[in-house]
Amino acid sequence: MTRVLWIVELSALSVLTVAGFYAAAPFRHTFLDTLLVLAPVLIVFAAFPAVRTISRESVSLTKSFTWWQALWLIMFLSALVFRVRDEYDIHQSALDGWAMFRIGLDAIVGLILVQRLLSGKTYWIRSLFSGLIGIMAVYPLICLVSTSWSVVPGFTLFRSVEYLLDLSLLAAIVVTLDSVEQYEKFANWTWILLALLVLSAWIGAIVDPSDGLMEGYAYGPLRFRLEGVCPTLDANSIGEYCAILAGISLCRILDDPEGKYDRQWYRLLLVAALVTLIFTQTRAAVGAFLCSFVLLFIYLRKYLLGAAIAITASFAGTILLFFTHFGNTVWTFLLRGQTATEAEGMSGRLQMWQFAWEKISERPLIGYGGYAGGRFVVLPGLGILGKSDVLSTPIEAFLDIGIWGPLVLVIVLAGIWWSLLRSSRSPLLTQPERHLSVEILMAATIVSIRCVVAGNITSHASIAFLTVLACAEFLRRRMKSPSQPMSA
Repeated sequence: MTRVLWIVELSALSVLTVAGFYAAAPFRHTFLDTLLVLAPVLIVFAAFPAVRTISRESVSLTKSFTWWQALWLIMFLSALVFRVRDEYDIHQSALDGWAMFRIGLDAIVGLILVQRLLSGKTYWIRSLFSGLIGIMAVYPLICLVSTSWSVVPGFTLFRSVEYLLDLSLLAAIVVTLDSVEQYEKFANWTWILLALLVLSAWIGAIVDPSDGLMEGYAYGPLRFRLEGVCPTLDANSIGEYCAILAGISLCRILDDPEGKYDRQWYRLLLVAALVTLIFTQTRAAVGAFLCSFVLLFIYLRKYLLGAAIAITASFAGTILLFFTHFGNTVWTFLLRGQTATEAEGMSGRLQMWQFAWEKISERPLIGYGGYAGGRFVVLPGLGILGKSDVLSTPIEAFLDIGIWGPLVLVIVLAGIWWSLLRSSRSPLLTQPERHLSVEILMAATIVSIRCVVAGNITSHASIAFLTVLACAEFLRRRMKSPSQPMSA
């Protein structure tokens, strides 16, 4: 009887919530109305447990908040975009209000790093030019040299110094952290910031659904696509962040021998990230997550569980394909409102890359200057406005500084994968260190696959990639000296 009464009360609460929100809300949107119907259920079964976990973690975070977390946050804030400018706007007014805001935050990070270096608190110079971080630092240094022949020297100079500043902060953090617990804290801080970005997109969709839920054309069966409003955030980036959060959540659910993770919270985060990933309709991010999913089961040796999931999914998929219209629905979702020809062209990327390759062939050794080739040569040549890159990190690097750009990136990514794969199975490392390697391997998989169709490695501030780079460097050093603690 008590259970029946509880169900009746919850149903009544649902009806009243929908009526109240519908009467007061400034929006009218079918999808949002559906969320309102589910709001009470989400509050009872999801929000309450989430609030408990978030409150507990927030108290712990506040008590142990350090200088490097503050600088990481400032760097993160400096990279947020609140307006979109094309190359014409940049030429007309290089420094507007938001540009000054970005430069001011960069200056704060730079001054604090210099102060800590000169005072002897954090000697980060050696770390900046050693190991995997040192190899990556070659990229902005070549970009700095390319200022002398860049098509837009001022832009090249600023962006090169800015990315070198990002790596300097990363080097300072690597010097400071000396245990796997601290690197887990560092990684958690990055995942929190990425989760807040995803949350901001949902808030924007609720407050301003006309901009947050793009309905410019038929986005497949969903009819819309989630994008960030304030700050401006494209659906592809949201999809990448959700894929990373989903991969991390799944890893912590399946690999928790010490029982330190709240599995109920991570199940909720996994579901929320996957649902958001679907609403962003980012095919590359979905594919990257599936690759990380398979890799996780292989490295955790969950063969029986993986086989059970595969058999169940295959059986269910067969029934749906043969007895329902599910196959057509999936195909329509993958096409995302495009024709088959448009999808084969990767949403216009192939045309852009073909034109970029023509420009690369004209300057294969020196490029057009760091961060300038794609934005000021290829995109204007194609008449594309409002984009900042050619949607591929290797091609962008080739355009900017010639063959040396992709060469540096290949070496760095190969070093990251070598470090993570080796440490994930090494008997020389502790169990928490091996868990960290597998967890970071999830993020590395998604970042590596996504970099083929996105500029997510060399841009400011690529905190997901930088976190992967720092943890891979930590594990590389631990493999080199497993019996000794990390030192500055």
